[in-house]
Amino acid sequence: MDDRATFDKMFNEWYAQFVYFAYYFINDAEVCRDIVSDAFEYLWRNYEKIEEATAKTYLYTIIRTRCIDYLRKQNIHEEYVEFTSQLTDKMIEVDSQHSDSRVLRIRKAMEKLTPYNYHILEACYIHNKKYKEVAEELNVSVAAIHKNIVKALRILREELGQEGNRNRL
Repeated sequence: MDDRATFDKMFNEWYAQFVYFAYYFINDAEVCRDIVSDAFEYLWRNYEKIEEATAKTYLYTIIRTRCIDYLRKQNIHEEYVEFTSQLTDKMIEVDSQHSDSRVLRIRKAMEKLTPYNYHILEACYIHNKKYKEVAEELNVSVAAIHKNIVKALRILREELGQEGNRNRL
């Protein structure tokens, strides 16, 4: 693409259209505006590499991908909240001896996590940081953060599930 005027024209003509497109995936106008703005920022940073004729299609692809990533993150976050809620509910139901035992099991399960996975899980779910924030802190991609969260939750589920099965026998 040639100049800033062309970019400004594309932004002014397409911005609202892309926000509506993102809204098709995510029913949160603020999140949609953020995703579209981030996509245009990416386009601007890679301005010399992208042809004007393919820019619109390129933006559609970026926005769709980022919407899907956002929804995946929300799904993982909801699963984690449900998981911790279930743990909390179960801990309340048992007496203090069983409660202490469960806390020890959770701590033991968390010891199975690598320090890296533990740090990411803690940053995202205890400190409520966005994947993007954690990725920037650790100088890795958002996809790497997502993969580590999935891995950490899987390990915790497996460890706590195995412990529960052993205690029933």
